[in-house]
Amino acid sequence: MASSEKRCLYEVLGLSRDCTADEIRSAYKKLALQRHPDKLVQSGVPEAEATASFQELVNAYEVLSDSRERAWYDSHRSEILFSSNSYSKSSGPVPDLFSFFSNSVYSGHSDSGRGFYKVYGEIFEKIYATELNFAKKLGLPSPKEAPIMGNLESPYAQVTAFYNYWLGFATSMDFCWVDQYDVMAGPNRKSRRVMEDENKKLRKKAKREYNDTVRGLAEFVKKRDKRVIDMQAKRNEEMERKKEEERQRKKELERQKAEKVRNYEEPEWTKAEEVESEESEDAVEEDAKKQELYCVACRKKFKSDKQWKNHEQSKKHKEKVAELREALGEEDREFEETEGKERKDEEEEEGYLSADDGVNDLRNQFEDSVGIQGQESDDENAESNEEDGIVDIDNGSVSRRVSSELESDDDEVSLLEAMLSGA
Repeated sequence: MASSEKRCLYEVLGLSRDCTADEIRSAYKKLALQRHPDKLVQSGVPEAEATASFQELVNAYEVLSDSRERAWYDSHRSEILFSSNSYSKSSGPVPDLFSFFSNSVYSGHSDSGRGFYKVYGEIFEKIYATELNFAKKLGLPSPKEAPIMGNLESPYAQVTAFYNYWLGFATSMDFCWVDQYDVMAGPNRKSRRVMEDENKKLRKKAKREYNDTVRGLAEFVKKRDKRVIDMQAKRNEEMERKKEEERQRKKELERQKAEKVRNYEEPEWTKAEEVESEESEDAVEEDAKKQELYCVACRKKFKSDKQWKNHEQSKKHKEKVAELREALGEEDREFEETEGKERKDEEEEEGYLSADDGVNDLRNQFEDSVGIQGQESDDENAESNEEDGIVDIDNGSVSRRVSSELESDDDEVSLLEAMLSGA
């Protein structure tokens, strides 16, 4: 394609080079309606010319809408527009690659004629042949064999190998033909060294640009390769299918979990544990309350020992404590007086009860002694007791003869009282 036929991509969209992405999108939508082949053919434009015009518009939009491709295009814009003048100082072996950064160089995705795989397969084969020829001339090791591009029927492993090779391309050429100075023509050693350094800089720059160009072309081609597009769409479908399966699996797990929760019956031992835990929580709360620092005299709470100690040393606290002690002292005195009075009353009452207890004790002793004597003298003195009707009682220093004719308990009590008073 002649250089006169090439147009700047910004010119195709009618935009300046500092336009924004939104402006590029808007300009493309507007021009796509105007330059659609069907509309142009209806207006009298030949079909081939209408198709070429629309393809030029599509190519401009595809490059400039991609930020990475746009940056590369901006940095190589002059070489693309004037590719016939590239490296014009010498007819070096480097092929012209910039003219292939366009959708207009191919038609369809066949491997014949102007088909996609025919055009780009040949240009990459030419790049590899140049590297191989350079290595042979200089006696260098041959570069690693490049995979062929193939066609629509090629396996995807071959497609992957092809693009991996060219996206990591590094030339073995030294680009000596871009030298600006003839080092041997230098007047002295210093001049020759300066000239050599400048030539090395030019070679390094040209080599870097060539590598970037080949890699950029491989990326440009990969983005438009129908095999890659179809594989990416297939991967996206597979990814969406897996995501859907994962969503369904999670949904089923949630359903099973909810059903298990609905059907769950809490065992008895769990309830007992809950009670124990509640009791333990209550105990913890009580311990926490016990650990609270509280001044009874001042009726204040404190959060730390430091605050409590400072409060203890305060004058106000000491005054409150003194007042509390005085109040407690008065209460103690009143309590002692009341308690003394109550004790005195209790002692008097106990004295009265002790006399009654003495009577009861004497009565019990009397009954025991009567019972004992009755048992000892059942056989010997039964007849004597019946005749006399008298019982002997020996209680320490007390000795009395009691008539068996006492008929009532009152008489017995009166007798015992008389005995105690006599004693």
